[in-house]
Amino acid sequence: MLSVRDFWRRHRRKVFVTVGVLGSGYLLYKLYGAQRHGVQELERELAVQRETEDLMKAQMQAHFENIQKMSDVTLPHAMHELSCRITEELDLSHLLERLIQGKGQPNTLTQSEKLDLWSRLKF
Repeated sequence: MLSVRDFWRRHRRKVFVTVGVLGSGYLLYKLYGAQRHGVQELERELAVQRETEDLMKAQMQAHFENIQKMSDVTLPHAMHELSCRITEELDLSHLLERLIQGKGQPNTLTQSEKLDLWSRLKF
């Protein structure tokens, strides 16, 4: 009958190799599981970040469309008002009429009056 000591002496190297292979396999399995967990966590974070970016893009698009609608409504009215005000402020027809009268009737305007009308018209 074999004793434990004889068994150990005969199979010691095989036991060490077997324990080493099994331990290494277990360690690799745990490292792979940790790596897989890390990748899944990273994918989850990227999905959340992508959803956040999509939400921000949608909000920006809605804001742009809102501003576009407001400008489409108010800008033509404002441009019309501005055009009317500019026309009122820059009404030069009376200066032109006096210059045309002075040209048709040479003695109605003096040279200094003509120069004054031209300078006001240029301004």
